[in-house]
Amino acid sequence: MNMKILKIITVCAALLPVLQSCLISNDISWPRTRAAVLSFEVEGQESVIIDEKTMTVTVTLDELSDITAVRVVAASVTEGAVCEDFPAAGTVLDLSSPKRYVLSLYQDYEWTISASQEIERYVHCDNQIGEASFNLADKDVTVYVSDVQKLTDVNITDMKLEAEGSVIVSTTGFETVGGEVVEKTRECSFPMRLDCLLQRRFTVRDRGEDIEWTMSVMQKHVELSVSAVYAWCYHADIEAVYNGDGTPYVEYRAKGSDSWTRFDGVTVDGLDVSASFPAGDTSQEGSERLSPGTEYEVRVCAGSSVSDIVTFTTGTPDQIENMGFDSWWNTKEDNSGSWYPNPDSSVKIWDTANGGTAILGNRNPTMPETDFLATDEPDNTSAARLTSMSVGMFAAGNLYTGEFLATSLSPLGARLNWGTPFTAKPRALKGYYSYSPKTIDSARDPYKDLVGQTDKCQLLVILTDMDAPFTVDTANNIFMDQTSDNKDIIAYAKYESDEDTEGQYREFTLELEYWRPDATPTYAIVIACASYLGNYFTGAAGSEMYVDEFEFVYD
Repeated sequence: MNMKILKIITVCAALLPVLQSCLISNDISWPRTRAAVLSFEVEGQESVIIDEKTMTVTVTLDELSDITAVRVVAASVTEGAVCEDFPAAGTVLDLSSPKRYVLSLYQDYEWTISASQEIERYVHCDNQIGEASFNLADKDVTVYVSDVQKLTDVNITDMKLEAEGSVIVSTTGFETVGGEVVEKTRECSFPMRLDCLLQRRFTVRDRGEDIEWTMSVMQKHVELSVSAVYAWCYHADIEAVYNGDGTPYVEYRAKGSDSWTRFDGVTVDGLDVSASFPAGDTSQEGSERLSPGTEYEVRVCAGSSVSDIVTFTTGTPDQIENMGFDSWWNTKEDNSGSWYPNPDSSVKIWDTANGGTAILGNRNPTMPETDFLATDEPDNTSAARLTSMSVGMFAAGNLYTGEFLATSLSPLGARLNWGTPFTAKPRALKGYYSYSPKTIDSARDPYKDLVGQTDKCQLLVILTDMDAPFTVDTANNIFMDQTSDNKDIIAYAKYESDEDTEGQYREFTLELEYWRPDATPTYAIVIACASYLGNYFTGAAGSEMYVDEFEFVYD
């Protein structure tokens, strides 16, 4: 090939990418900023959710708001974004249907603003079964009553069909007057007795508008029965249903006994029956109470009817070993090592942060205390002293049921198991604590704004039915969900305080709230901590807490 032609080909090949870039008209590096709604607030809003991914604004309104005339209080969008009709403060919107707005910033983004309004609706009447059923589209409500309830004489005790502030002004239905069936309209004032054999109409006045609802009342057969029994240590709670005929009461006996004990202290709500038996404060010695760990039978009675027998077994008043914190062991014979609140190294019930701080300087945030004790009982030989400190990182003085697993230096944190095997159902944790807080001087996101505030101590009890202890991993932000959304939690109690007890012990009783009273625990988590956000490396060096003589209380 001619050298001159080869040279031309080589030059053209080199220029080809440049020429291509000049020919691509859309190859522009646009800014990555998206046009978004940053804030939105309207009168009467209960909440607002701004979702940038779906480009939606969802407003929840209270009952008093008129969804067709919602006044905007404040709204903002990304700086530089343009939308000529985007609602500014003072704009009144009809949000009965979604509104769409196009925000422009280098390109167009369509945002949708919508509103929802939860309105509480109910009908209450004698001998009612469950809640009324509402068909919002057809403005129709159905109420179910026991088959002993006469449909020609239904006592409606209360009713609400539209938003708060609305008034039910009248009802129209067929009634027997002078031996003839006639359609009659009556003003409404509850409670009121109505003939509901046939469907009735109700007129509701809401913000000047009359809205018509229809109501049907239907009978259902109800069997006298025990719905649920929640067995505790010294008493039991029962839930039952009856058909409204007669006065209900409860009978119970130890299994194998020939005689029943009658209990009349029941609560009746419509057709629902509930009772807590036996009566009295069953936590007190000498009071009438059930025997722990015993099988019982219970039934509900009304008139001449008796339900099927239901069997239950009461719990036992179990305690966790070393709840008084009298037993300790040290990793070294001269007690210069790490302290642990267990009888010896073979027992792993309680643990502390000491295992993590040992590798950072052999410091003990948690120590036995033999001089400052809550009581002078002969068997109270030691308490626990929990001191938050800085050991290259912030370490909260704490103790907990479970086991320390490992320390991580990159990222900095620790892994530990929460929980020790436990199957009882206590009412509360009682004990003693003393606290001296300091000012928070160590913090991590999202708690950096707490620096300068007073630290808090924490007492925490969680009963779970998990298959294994929960593993906390502070390095990777793995923590237990401590809300009622966590279906592994049976019972929960927490106490936090920044109050200085001025060198004195205070007795406490921390009542457990049972989110799932029908479940049986498998693990108990009990925690005491001198810095309530210690898991997040946030707290005050020098905050000090003493705990002594813990005990579960049963009833």
